[in-house]
Amino acid sequence: MFKRLADRVSLRRQISLLAGAIGLAIVGVTTIGSALLARGQATDMAQNTLLQVARSMADRLDQDMAERLREVRNVGSLEPLQPHWMANTGGLRIVLETMQRTLPDYAWIGFADRDGRVRAATGGVLDGVSVSQRPWFSNGLRQAAVEDVHAAALLESKLPPYSDGTPFRFVDLAVPVRDASGQIIGVLGAHLSWRWADVVRREVLSSRRPELKEDVVVLDRSGRVLLGSDALATPYTAAELASGNFSVQSAEGTRLAAVAATRGRGEYPGLGWTVVALQPIDTALAGANRLTSLILLLGLATAILGAVGIWWVAARLTQPLTQLTAAVDRIGREANATMTRHLHGSPEVLHLSTSVRSLLRRIGTVEAGARLIEAEASHAIEAAENRLKRLGADLHAMQVLADTDALTALLNRRAFLPLANGAMSNFKRYRRSICILMIDIDHFKRVNDLYGHAAGDEVIRQVGRIVSEAIRPTDKVARFGGEEFVVLLCEIGLEGAAIFADRIRQTVANTVFEPGGQCLRATISIGMAEAEFTDGDVDHTIERADRALYAAKSGGRNCVRSFEASKLPGLKAAA
Repeated sequence: MFKRLADRVSLRRQISLLAGAIGLAIVGVTTIGSALLARGQATDMAQNTLLQVARSMADRLDQDMAERLREVRNVGSLEPLQPHWMANTGGLRIVLETMQRTLPDYAWIGFADRDGRVRAATGGVLDGVSVSQRPWFSNGLRQAAVEDVHAAALLESKLPPYSDGTPFRFVDLAVPVRDASGQIIGVLGAHLSWRWADVVRREVLSSRRPELKEDVVVLDRSGRVLLGSDALATPYTAAELASGNFSVQSAEGTRLAAVAATRGRGEYPGLGWTVVALQPIDTALAGANRLTSLILLLGLATAILGAVGIWWVAARLTQPLTQLTAAVDRIGREANATMTRHLHGSPEVLHLSTSVRSLLRRIGTVEAGARLIEAEASHAIEAAENRLKRLGADLHAMQVLADTDALTALLNRRAFLPLANGAMSNFKRYRRSICILMIDIDHFKRVNDLYGHAAGDEVIRQVGRIVSEAIRPTDKVARFGGEEFVVLLCEIGLEGAAIFADRIRQTVANTVFEPGGQCLRATISIGMAEAEFTDGDVDHTIERADRALYAAKSGGRNCVRSFEASKLPGLKAAA
């Protein structure tokens, strides 16, 4: 069947069809490969950009909250105000109202005595009212306190409503107020309007291009929405938030998401807020889609031009064969057809010997043309392969950057967890024991405070180097964030893991760190846990090692503790 079809199609058409099919195949493979690479790179870049937006929002929230707490603390400790706290409440109210005018985000500022009765407040709101049952007052009597976002209770009917009708929500700040003798005489409290966070959100997004269609959502420590659409809903799972980057389906379509947690700043301990930055995946991949379309158009144009060129080349190559066939066919059929004088440069038979030589020369010409075409095709394929290799190398380099902690060059959480889950699968299938070590540098904040953050970074790097040099090639170490490291020990029980852990602890304790010419020492606390068949995944083992780390911290630090289920209540109390 194929032979019959080939016999009916001219050689010129066969060459053109074959070359066109090869060209289309190359264009298709190149376009698909380029599209996949472009989409992968665009997704990584978009997620990194979203992470920067989320971190910027988280840092702004921490910074503003720290500044507000410092302002309230400073007012509460002003010596010139000591005579006014209990006596001249009118003068005190003027000071508080001046403070409120300076920063309108303070919805209410007031001072309550030890019995919880408001002595002076901005606008006279709640004057004489008892706030003794409010958490900010009871906590503020003991120390500076910050309460998470909550709805208005006593102030709902006292303050003028917002123009858009949204309900009041506040973040409470409170500090104890002392007299000249140092005795606590009351609490200075401030209700910071949660609308302040929306202003920060708009400022962060205003620095971005509107066409990026980015959005920011703030969650509380339980995952409920504090700021953004679907307020008080829980749209994301704990696993998604823990992953740091994920995609989410919504009514608007699929969106990429990046997560950054607030960490507090200075004396402000943080409230466990989580910031999620969002962007439609169509917007994030718009550039990659345009690049794919451009590659496809260029490929099709190249294929069309190539087909035309091949058609022309095929015509040039087959013309002498056609002329030779006609000339040879005429010989013996026509009385005067004895030579090919009209075929200039073609292999016609003037004489048997000369016709064979001419035919051989024509065959040589055809072969030379075929070699030229083959060389051009080979060069084009080689160039395409080189481009693919370069793209592969770039992708590998980006993968290494994504999986490596920038400070210590160790694995990060994103790269460590798949390896640890693989080891957990081997443990459950082949009963090969694994242990998890959670390592934390003791009193690390003191190192930063006394020697500076550059010295702290150097201590983190050296501790990471000590841990990575102490473990075996089959083990894995990663920096989980801050001054915390996690180690995966393969095919080893708790006893062997304890030897590894104590060796690392002793090495760190005996090391003299010399960042910037300064000499200092540091110690570490280590919590251990061995994988159990009841563990759903490696996160459960890490959680038990983390609890053991808390036990080591509460047990005096610079020590190694392993997780024991029988001591779980005591560990929770220590944590």
